[in-house]
Amino acid sequence: MATYQQVLRGTAGFFDVHDDVGREDFRRYSDRQALDQYLPGIQGVGFARAIRPADLQTHIDQVRAEGFPSYTVQPAGQRDLYSSIVYLEPFSGRNLRAFGFDMYSEPVRREAMQRSVDTGAIALSGRVRLQQETGVQEQSGFLIYQAIYATDQPAATVAERREQLRGWVYAPFRMTDFLQGLLGEQERDLIIDIFDGEEMVEATRTHFGSSGRTDIRPRFESVHRLRMMGQTWTVRVHGSTSLLQRVDRGLPIVIAVTGVLLSAMLAGLMFLLVSGRSRAEAAARAMTEDLSMERSRLSAILEGTRVGTWEWNVQSGETVFNEEWARIVGYKLQELESISIVTWAKLTHPEDLQKSEQLLKQHLAGELPFYECEARMRHKDGHWIWVLDRGKVGKWDRDGKPLIMYGTHQDISRSRQELDTYHHRAHHDVLTDLPNRVLLGDRIQQALALAERENTHLAVLFMDLDGFKSVNDTHGHEAGDVVLKTVARRLLRCIRASDTLARVGGDEYVALLQHVSDEQEALKKASLFISEVRRPIPLPAGGEARISISVGIALYPQHGTTIEVLCEHADQAMYQVKKGSKNGALVHQDSGSV
Repeated sequence: MATYQQVLRGTAGFFDVHDDVGREDFRRYSDRQALDQYLPGIQGVGFARAIRPADLQTHIDQVRAEGFPSYTVQPAGQRDLYSSIVYLEPFSGRNLRAFGFDMYSEPVRREAMQRSVDTGAIALSGRVRLQQETGVQEQSGFLIYQAIYATDQPAATVAERREQLRGWVYAPFRMTDFLQGLLGEQERDLIIDIFDGEEMVEATRTHFGSSGRTDIRPRFESVHRLRMMGQTWTVRVHGSTSLLQRVDRGLPIVIAVTGVLLSAMLAGLMFLLVSGRSRAEAAARAMTEDLSMERSRLSAILEGTRVGTWEWNVQSGETVFNEEWARIVGYKLQELESISIVTWAKLTHPEDLQKSEQLLKQHLAGELPFYECEARMRHKDGHWIWVLDRGKVGKWDRDGKPLIMYGTHQDISRSRQELDTYHHRAHHDVLTDLPNRVLLGDRIQQALALAERENTHLAVLFMDLDGFKSVNDTHGHEAGDVVLKTVARRLLRCIRASDTLARVGGDEYVALLQHVSDEQEALKKASLFISEVRRPIPLPAGGEARISISVGIALYPQHGTTIEVLCEHADQAMYQVKKGSKNGALVHQDSGSV
C-alpha cells in the first residue's frame, strides 16, 4: 500500500503548488502518472471538493458552466458540510457514475475523510459499495483519502485544518481487482479472505476468496491482522484445492486436547462430589476410562499423521519428545538423550530461535492465546528443514505461573519450498527470471529511503530494444525469446550486486543503479549497456540477430524524489532517444530537454 500512498501524496503536492487546479490540469497530471501501467488494480485517482452550505449553489453553477448542464451534488438534502467528486481520472466508464457524489454524506467514507482532515495523514476507509458498481459482478470496495488545505494559511491544529480544508484527493479500489493486480496469476493458488476489522464474520468480509463459509477452517491457513492508515484488516490466506493437492501437511493439529478434556472432567467431578461419595467414585472410574480411550485415540491420530509431539516443564526445563519428533530431524529418540529444552535450542537456526523465544515469552505472559512458530532446524545429515512448532500451556499453578506446555512438531519443508516458488514467480519475469515491475517498485522504494538517509544519489535507467520487432517478424517468437534472455544476461553482467535489473514489458528493461556519483557515471554505465546489446546474438536456427538499445536516465534527487517522477522522467528521456537516431542514451533535464 505504500506505493498507492505515494501516488496520493504526489497528487496532494500537485494541489499544494497550484492554487487553482483545473479539470484539464488534473487530467494531464493523471495521464503522466500512467497508473494502469505501474499500479494495476487501482480504480482511479480523484479530487473531491469540500463545500460549505453557503457556497453550494455557486459551486453547482460553476461546474455546469464547464459543460455539464445536468451536474448536481448528490444525494440531495441539507448538511453541515458537502463534498463532491469533481475530478476523477480516468473520466470514463464506471468512473462517470461517481461524478458529483458527496462521499462525506456516507458514514463509512465520512469517518475516513474526517480522520484525514484532523490528522493531515492518509486514511483508509472501511468496506463500502463504490458508486462505480453497476449491479453486475459487484465487488466490495475501499478508498484512501488525503486531505488538502489552503496553501496560504496555517493548518497545524485540528481546528485550523478544518477551517482551511479545500477537499480531498482520493483513490477508490475494487477489492478483487486490487488483489488480482497485486498477485496476478498466483491468486489462482491462494484463497484470500479479507475482513474489515478484527472479527472474521460474514458482515465484515470484504473479499470472498473461499466458498463463503466462515465455519470451515482449511488445513493450510495463515491469519494476519494489518493496521494501515488508521484501519485494521484481517487477512486469512489458505491454499486452493489445487495447491492443497500438491502440498501435503497432514491432518489438522491437535493441541492440548487432553488438557481441555481433563479440565471439563474435573468440573463435572467436583459437581458429583457434592452429590455423594459413591456416585462420585463411579463417575471417576467412568471418566478415567473415557480419558484413557481419548488418549489412545489421539495417540493413534498423531502417529498416523506423522506429527511429532512434545511436553515441556516450563519450570524445570525437562522436555519429553515422541519418536516422530526425533525422526523429523533425522534421529532416533535414544540418540537425543538426555532431552531438555536445550535440545530444541541446539538444533534450531539462531535467527529462528530468537523469534521462537519471543513468541514463547508472549504466550507464557498471556499476550498470545497459543504459541506458533515456523523455524529452520538442523537435520542429522547437515541440511536445514522447516518445521511448524505449535503449543499451548495446559497447566498453571495457583499463582498463575505456567507449569506444563504441550505442543506438536510438523515437517513443512515441502510446503515452504512451494510457497517460496510461488513468491518468486509473483515477483519475477517468467522468461528472463529478472525482477518484474512489482519487485522493481519495492527495490526503488527501498533505495530511495536509503539514499535519503545517507544523502547519496541513485539512477533509474529505462531501456527499450531497437529492432526487436523485426527479429520476431523474421525469425519467429522462439528467436525473440532467445534475444530477450541473452540481453538480460548481458545487462546483468554490467551491474553490481547492489543494483537491480528488471524486465517491465515486452522488450523493455529498467536498471536501478545505487550510489551513483553523477550523470557521467550513469552515462558510462548506459554506454556499457549499449555496447553489450550491440554485439551479435546467435540464433537457435542459425544466423544471428543484430539489435541496439535506447536508454533514458533520471537521477535522484536531481530529477525527482519519488518513484513516480523518476520513472516518468527516465521514460521521457528514453523516448527522446527513440525519436532520434536510437542506439544511444540521454539524461533527463528539468527544462524538458535532454
